[in-house]
Amino acid sequence: MEKRSLVSAINLLVCFSVLAQCSTDFSHTDDWETLTFTNLSSVPNAHYYWNFGDGSTSYDIAPTHAFPESGRYLVTLLSLDTVSQCHSLHQEWIDVVKQVLDACNAFMTDSLFTYNGSDYVQVSDGSSGCDGMSKYIDAGPAQNFPPGNWIGLSGWHRALFLERMRYVTFDSINGAVEHRQFYRTLPYNDDQLTTYDTCSANFEYAIDYQPDGAHVQFTTMGPPGADTIWITGFGNPLPLVGHTSSFVYPYYGGLVGHWSNVWRRNTDVNHGCNSFYAQTLIVKDPYYEIPPSCQIDPEPTDQMVAEGGNVQFIIETEDGTDKQWQQNAGLGWQDLMNAGPYSGVHTDTLTIANVQNWWNNYQYRCVVTALGSYCHNTSAVAAIVIAVGIDEFANVGIGLFPNPATDVLNLQWDHSQGPMRVSIIDALGKEVMNDELVGTSATLNISTLDQGVYLLSILVGERRIQGRFIKQ
Repeated sequence: MEKRSLVSAINLLVCFSVLAQCSTDFSHTDDWETLTFTNLSSVPNAHYYWNFGDGSTSYDIAPTHAFPESGRYLVTLLSLDTVSQCHSLHQEWIDVVKQVLDACNAFMTDSLFTYNGSDYVQVSDGSSGCDGMSKYIDAGPAQNFPPGNWIGLSGWHRALFLERMRYVTFDSINGAVEHRQFYRTLPYNDDQLTTYDTCSANFEYAIDYQPDGAHVQFTTMGPPGADTIWITGFGNPLPLVGHTSSFVYPYYGGLVGHWSNVWRRNTDVNHGCNSFYAQTLIVKDPYYEIPPSCQIDPEPTDQMVAEGGNVQFIIETEDGTDKQWQQNAGLGWQDLMNAGPYSGVHTDTLTIANVQNWWNNYQYRCVVTALGSYCHNTSAVAAIVIAVGIDEFANVGIGLFPNPATDVLNLQWDHSQGPMRVSIIDALGKEVMNDELVGTSATLNISTLDQGVYLLSILVGERRIQGRFIKQ
């Protein structure tokens, strides 16, 4: 196996000049992943073309560019005098660091080598803090490969490929989550010196993001000849013929974008040309919104209700999720429909009207999904608890009214029982009122209590009598 280094030095500079009057150069400043370039070129009648080595380009004289992630990019500025046709270029390897809060520190290394007459690139993971994440390599013509595999490059002749490693986690609540990426430009037998020469197969491209898709215009470099550009990534390669041609890329691929290799074979019998050049494009949807997770917080809780009353089970989920409430009445879980006593079965709040006594201990839960993230979550189980009446009070001659009550709760009894200790306890078991009563009647102020079902406990001597009432 014969190994070759893709890059010999971190700050490699490459400058070529065809004619003396064309001089191309640039400098840059960086603010993390956003770089501002200063064009230092001296080119009459200048046509400038930037290739950032990350699947994107620019025709601006001095662009500001945000790179997609941390990585090592070969940035190229090509200059052309449109009158004299002199052309030159300046290239720099630029290390970009993106400021992120994720603990995963993305990094990869690569090796270009020849084995049995064929060329390969091998990409290895060099990250830290990314344990437990799935790692996927996209490099040259290959996508979604595990790190360490060999990826064949032979047959592509000359190319300015792109390679990247993605760090992804999967779980039922959040679905697939892209945490980090790391990019590297991959020049394969790349010789930009002949970019605008007669037999060059190189080409320019510019991406215009529109609501209906990414409109990409391709322009061949050098004079018109037998110019055909081939688009990959949509089944059989699609041919585009002409010195200038265009293609509309549909939006898909989420945050990672759609990866496509575009290549041109320039077969020109008039000049004896048969050359080949490929580049990697990444089309990202500027309108893409991250799909919601299926997180549920808070979970539903048991609800007490009197016969004939209404009850609600409430959860909180992210906007854009799909909800389906289910009921288990003793025969397994069944999906509910917005019919009869049930409403809100596809929302965060399930409402059940006109509760009946025999629904005591019926169970409810909500299944949450989200289109696009493939997440799935099921809430905790909560039950209906039918409030016990106050028959025991009536049996000992104590009257309690009204029930349900709003502001006051009245107590009456047939004859003096002596001092009675009365306490009110909420659904969480917390005592919210405690008082001693004498005589044959009393009025309790419950206006400050929250709505819900409460336990009224009366201690007469050594005897305790309990029942429930509802505060509306």
